[in-house]
Amino acid sequence: MPYYIREVLFFILAIFQDFWWLLFLFLLGGFFINLRKQHKAEVKKEKEAIKDWAVLEVKINREILQTPKSIEQVFNSLNVIEKGCLCLEIVGINREMHFIIRTPQEYKNLVISQFYSQYPELEIKEIEDYFTSVAPNLPNKDNDLWGMEINLSKADCYPIKTYSAFEEKKEEKRIDPIASLAETLGTLERSEWCIFQILLRTLSKDEEKELSNEGKKEINKLLGKKETIKITWTDWVAAFFRNLLVGLVEPPVWPEKEEQKEKSSSEISLSDREKIQAIEKKMGQLSFKTGIRVLYVSPRSEFEESKAIGFMAYLKQFNSKDLNAFEINKDTTTKLKTKFFQARRLFLKKRKFYQTAFQRKPEKKSMILTTEELATIYHFPAVTMKTPTLTRVLSKKSEPPIGLPTG
Repeated sequence: MPYYIREVLFFILAIFQDFWWLLFLFLLGGFFINLRKQHKAEVKKEKEAIKDWAVLEVKINREILQTPKSIEQVFNSLNVIEKGCLCLEIVGINREMHFIIRTPQEYKNLVISQFYSQYPELEIKEIEDYFTSVAPNLPNKDNDLWGMEINLSKADCYPIKTYSAFEEKKEEKRIDPIASLAETLGTLERSEWCIFQILLRTLSKDEEKELSNEGKKEINKLLGKKETIKITWTDWVAAFFRNLLVGLVEPPVWPEKEEQKEKSSSEISLSDREKIQAIEKKMGQLSFKTGIRVLYVSPRSEFEESKAIGFMAYLKQFNSKDLNAFEINKDTTTKLKTKFFQARRLFLKKRKFYQTAFQRKPEKKSMILTTEELATIYHFPAVTMKTPTLTRVLSKKSEPPIGLPTG
């Protein structure tokens, strides 16, 4: 071994003997950081644990004149919910389309009042959970199921196509995208079920900050700015040890900020301008941490996996090539990538998925949608939409006459 290499090794060993305790300090710090994260996760889980739930069914009057803007206002009001998970569901049962809301019991009156504030003609009543009319565990010898969860294809800061893109000035020309979903449910047999779940949780301050930082990062990228890397004390410590080890053969290098260069206005394409405007708009709206899940249940003799894919066809309407799009999370589908013990593993995966949907457990991977985006995919059909699958209230509510005797 050459003399100079031996000297470098002895030098490194001497440095390690004198500063080994710094390595121990870093490991100990990492341990305490992980411990703190676990504690915060447990506290959050305990906070969100809800024992009493209310299941509400919303029945629609024959005349829904409001646009999705009304239900966007409802979602804005419900953004104050801090505990548990609000679950919005569109359910196809007996070839009929039902709107179901599952909410923590303590927020039941809040949810009802906010829907009535924008839709006074609705009829909302508490019902028994419809899952109780299905077998407690599926699949079984008589029934099979298929399920999937949905995610966004790009970063959360990019929005999907919202309801304003479907609106026309003339009432008769207004397109209601939910008509596609109603027709999909109309193709089901009476013995088949299709359930479209949207799980909503209010963002924490840390999650809001993370979304804002993500949006700024994407805007800077579109503007041609280099990503600003924040220099911390750990960077200086790492640079110190690096310079100490290689200082004999290389000049020392210390952390420094890079100068940012921004594109001129003429260099920014029209497409990038629209993206920036869309991201900024989404950053300025209230949002929910969201999960979307689809479940299809059918007797084995009538089972057709393609019927559940109709929900994906419904969501495709909101995809934007330049912005964001919905896609299937392939890790959550009731399919297997390998054939090793396929039958047993598939059975267990389907049963686990069914229990997850039944108990409205959190999704495997969440996304962030604004109240406008949620109003786009979950709203009550307009009066122009006529389909036999939609159950409506035949009567119309009105105020009691003045002077009605009370005793």
